[in-house]
Amino acid sequence: MIRAVATDVDGTITDSKSILNLAAAEAIRELERRGIMVTLCSGNALCVLKSLARYIGCTGPAIAENGAVIEYRGKLKIIGEKGLAQRALCQLKEELGGIVKETWSNKYRYVDAAILRTVDLKDVEGVVKRFEGVKVIDSGFAYHIIDSRVDKGKGLLCASKWAGLNPTEIAGVGDSMTDYELLQSAAHRYAVGNASPELKKIAEMVSERQYGDGFAEIVKTIIAKNEGGKRSA
Repeated sequence: MIRAVATDVDGTITDSKSILNLAAAEAIRELERRGIMVTLCSGNALCVLKSLARYIGCTGPAIAENGAVIEYRGKLKIIGEKGLAQRALCQLKEELGGIVKETWSNKYRYVDAAILRTVDLKDVEGVVKRFEGVKVIDSGFAYHIIDSRVDKGKGLLCASKWAGLNPTEIAGVGDSMTDYELLQSAAHRYAVGNASPELKKIAEMVSERQYGDGFAEIVKTIIAKNEGGKRSA
């Protein structure tokens, strides 16, 4: 029985330009109406994620900054160290100059440092690899410099304990390699049609449709699976 759905945001419940897909929003509300808790899991800052969750109607924990920040019912848990990413970012700016552009949300981040994809990823990795304990991940929308101990899977495990859930009761949905650990930590794994080939390999189902329309398709499958489980129980 699936009691919770943990989903990525950009590229999964949005379109390719990060605009929220209305079919995906309605699918989230349908899950919540059926008592299935929805958790948003994103590389974005917590303030962005909490606002989105509030207006869509998600009741699950918010997992921000690629698993580094978890918030649930007013309580906050931070995994990782912000200073690591900031030191690497400062060096990146010093060596590559003005082509390194931070996202506006960095001032609201606790651990992660995000930059726009205005510079070659290999150049970013070349600088960051000189800093122990730091990694770079590419969400397809931004590059994230973050404590190497952090990922969405660890964030999900922490959030699930907080919400009184077992990983066997959780479905994970995503589209990029930043969601790989998220899906690995969930018992039920789904990928939208635009997902990376690596993510599709570990998914039990890949939607025919892409982006938010694919998420809505996946939700129908999750609901049908739950209904089948009820009938056989």
